[in-house]
Amino acid sequence: MGSLLIFTSPVFAHTPGQSLSDQARLKELADLLESGEELVESGSLAEALSRYQHAVSLDSENPKIFSAIGYVQARQGNFQESIAAFQTALELDSENLPFLFGLAYAQSQLEAYEATANTYRQILRLQPDNLDAQIGLGAMLFQLKAFEEASEVYANILKDDPENWQAAESLGLILLQQGEIEAAITALEQAAELAPQTSQIQMNLGFAYLRQDDIESALATFEAAAEGDPLNADVRMQIGYVLWQQGNLEAAMERYQQATRLQPDSVIAHDAIADLYFEQQDVLMTIVAHRELLELAPDHASGYYHLAIALEAHSRTAEAIEALQKAKTLLLEQGNEEDVQIIDELLQGL
Repeated sequence: MGSLLIFTSPVFAHTPGQSLSDQARLKELADLLESGEELVESGSLAEALSRYQHAVSLDSENPKIFSAIGYVQARQGNFQESIAAFQTALELDSENLPFLFGLAYAQSQLEAYEATANTYRQILRLQPDNLDAQIGLGAMLFQLKAFEEASEVYANILKDDPENWQAAESLGLILLQQGEIEAAITALEQAAELAPQTSQIQMNLGFAYLRQDDIESALATFEAAAEGDPLNADVRMQIGYVLWQQGNLEAAMERYQQATRLQPDSVIAHDAIADLYFEQQDVLMTIVAHRELLELAPDHASGYYHLAIALEAHSRTAEAIEALQKAKTLLLEQGNEEDVQIIDELLQGL
C-alpha cells in the first residue's frame, strides 16, 4: 500500500481578520501533521496515529488527515478502522483516487470482495483507463466467481495492452476454472512468454497441462519454475507429485526432501516422504519418517495408521496398537466411522 501522507502546509501570515489563537491552532496543526508523517516513516505507527487523531480535533474538515489515519490503521492491520477513516475522507473529497485505492486495499484485506469491486468500479467511473483499478476489479470478480465479467475485464486490458502478463495469467486461470483447458493453456503460455522469470505463471501452466493429461509438458514447466525460483518449496513438491505418479519414486523422494530443506515444517512434504518410504516397503525409514510427520501434525490420523503398519511389520506390536488406538481416537473425533471399522479390524488381529 503506497503512502497517502501528502499534506499542504498552512500559510501562517496573520490576516486582518485572524486572531492569534487561530494562528496558534494552525501552527499546532502543521506541527502535528509534520511529526505524524515523520513517525510513520520511522515506523512509530501508534504515536503517529495519536498525532493524526489530535489533528482531527483541530481540523475535522481536512480529508487528508482522515486518509492519513486510514493509512496508519491499515499499516497496523486495523482494516475496519481504516475503512471508516477512508470513508470519512471520501465524504469530504469523493473523487480522490488515492483515498479510493486506500479504501479498496482495506476492504480487500477483510475479504469484502463485493465492496472492493464496487470501489474499483467507482475509480473506473472517474478514470476508465486506470490499469491498477482494472486489475483490482478483475481480481475481485474472480474471488466472487463472476468469471464472465472478470474475463471481459481482462480481455479489455489485453486489447489495450497486449503485453500485460498479469491480465493474460488471470484470464488463463479463469478459463481453467471454467474447464476451457486449451484456451487456458494458450493464455498462460502467453503470460509465461511475457514474464518468463515469474515462477507462479509456470506453476499455473503446469497445472493446466496436468488437466490435459500432458504429463511431460507439465513436468518440463514445473522444472522451469524451479529453475526460476530455486527457493520455492511448493514447486519442488509439485514436481515430486508428478514423478510419483509416473512411478519414479526415488526422484520423487529427492524432490520432496529438497522441499523439506527449503520449508522444514511442511506437513505435505513430510507426509509424502513418509508415504513414499511406506510404498517402497522401507520399514525402518517409514517409522522414522512418520514419527517426524506426527511431531509436526499430531492430529494426522492416517499418519498413525501407516506408522502402526510399519511398527507391526517390525515386530513392535505394542507400539503398533498404541498408534492404531490414537488413529481411532482421531477418526472418531472426525466422525469417520468407515475408517474406524478398519482400525477395529486391525486391532482385533493384533
